[in-house]
Amino acid sequence: MNVQLSSVAELEGDPGFAALLAEYAGESSIAGMPPPVAKMESYRELEARGLLQVLSATHGGRVIGFLTLLAPVLPHYGVPVAVSESFFVARADRGTGAGLQLLRAAEDMARRLGSPGLLVSAPFEGDLFKVLPRIGYAEASRVFFKKLSDG
Repeated sequence: MNVQLSSVAELEGDPGFAALLAEYAGESSIAGMPPPVAKMESYRELEARGLLQVLSATHGGRVIGFLTLLAPVLPHYGVPVAVSESFFVARADRGTGAGLQLLRAAEDMARRLGSPGLLVSAPFEGDLFKVLPRIGYAEASRVFFKKLSDG
């Protein structure tokens, strides 16, 4: 198993990436939101502008997980604050340590980008929600959602 800095194009080029995205959508969708449809063009544009970093975990020549990292300067704090925009490891590969290695690589990248920490969101009561506190992450807030339209 290997974790490395990657690119959107490399993820898209992996033959199993579409299935990985579908599994991710199934686990992380929010009731009341439209079904997830990754806008890869938006990811490519953010990456080209230097605003998105991509990490991937591979095993046996295939992508088994990924983490995309944004580090905008938040006006409230005045410094870059690293945020995992997307973070997923295939359920079948969660015992490999890929998730922890992706997080550690993201933490290193966040430090290099000048962020005081790393924000990671997790579906409530999901696997990641249960793991994060055990590896040093503290719950900082909760996000609430109210459906406003059917569109």
